Amino acid sequence: MRLKKILLGLSLSFCVGLACRMANIPVPSPPVLSGALLVFMMSSGFWLVDRYLEKRFKQEVSEEIK
Repeated sequence: MRLKKILLGLSLSFCVGLACRMANIPVPSPPVLSGALLVFMMSSGFWLVDRYLEKRFKQEVSEEIK
């Protein structure tokens, strides 16, 4: 499931970039390195919190079953 989400995200970002290029409109991303790093760090934070909450939820569910 996790690999599926990653591939879906990559393909979606590729499609958005391709559509912006074909329509000759600016890409909706920051043109400077600091902005790109900000987007990367926000995405990484979202991913890490998602993994943490998923693990915590599974742990709580397994404790309730016992």
